[in-house]
Amino acid sequence: VGGDFLESAIFRMKNFGRIIICGRISQMNSTSAPAGLKNMAHVLVKRLTIKGFLIFDHENDNEPFETDMRNWLSEGKIKFKETIYENIDENNDLDFFLSLMNYLSSQGIKCPTPIKNSSLNYIGKIKSKPAALLTFLNGKSTLNIKKNHTFEIGKVLAEMHISTKDFPMKKKNDLSINGWEKLLIKNKDKINKFESNLFEKIKNKIIEIKEKWPKNLPSGIIHGDLFPDNVLFKEEKVSGLIDFYFSCNDFFIYDLCICINAWCFNEKNEFKKDFFNNLIKGYQSVRELKKEEIILIPFLCHASSLRFFLTRIDNWKNKNDLDIVNYQDPMEFLEIIKFHELNADKGYYNLNE
Repeated sequence: VGGDFLESAIFRMKNFGRIIICGRISQMNSTSAPAGLKNMAHVLVKRLTIKGFLIFDHENDNEPFETDMRNWLSEGKIKFKETIYENIDENNDLDFFLSLMNYLSSQGIKCPTPIKNSSLNYIGKIKSKPAALLTFLNGKSTLNIKKNHTFEIGKVLAEMHISTKDFPMKKKNDLSINGWEKLLIKNKDKINKFESNLFEKIKNKIIEIKEKWPKNLPSGIIHGDLFPDNVLFKEEKVSGLIDFYFSCNDFFIYDLCICINAWCFNEKNEFKKDFFNNLIKGYQSVRELKKEEIILIPFLCHASSLRFFLTRIDNWKNKNDLDIVNYQDPMEFLEIIKFHELNADKGYYNLNE
């Protein structure tokens, strides 16, 4: 692994220990010169042996390795995770997502880091599909959301917003207000299956929201999809953020409102005010919200709930042809939309009352 990890390992080596150097992944994508080891004296006093090797040193072992690996895979002895990129129209988009993860990782945000292949590119192909190798993160997502989770989410979201201020790439939000009408028209028949005249209601609501859509709010790179299944926890602390494939440039407060909808409603779609306050508190422990942002929380919560209802409708299929991978219940967000409609005149949900 190299870097700080090697330095830490040397501290913990026993006398006459042996260290095999086969890579330096922690420094492979570094944009600056790596620092030297500070504890080389331990190599001397512990009489350590450090030896490097390259894969080409073992070319003669290639054939038996492939035979063994095929057997291990077929027997289920090798566990792996594979991500195939679907519905990403351009390599430019994929380059944006991977470059963003690499940049965030360099800024201390815990997220998967793309690894360059032998051609020194992040993106390769598997069976004509774009593919990338990413580092593994420890931790698990949670369905049992607790109040302390929301503070941690607010905090890490603000850290992400601040850390990307110098990220050089930009991407427009294809699923912002201007993309909703297309989704609405495409899914007209599906929408009216959920509630009579729902298509017209949503059509009028989009027109209303579009007329009131804010301008000139603090903005930058947002995650855009920070739901519980995209956050890993370890010992009640965030150990990683994943799935940056909706990331783009937009208002920071819009990203926070997505999190409010994702983290502050229970399984009965009831609003949890203490979770809401804790989420805002966690965010403001890193980045203080401006008054104009706070005032717009109800409006943008309503707007973002409408966005996720439309995208869930778009992924929803009838009972005999269900896309299990992409399926999420649109009714969940239809109930959240109704909550925001009923509470639209209650300031910013009596924050900190």
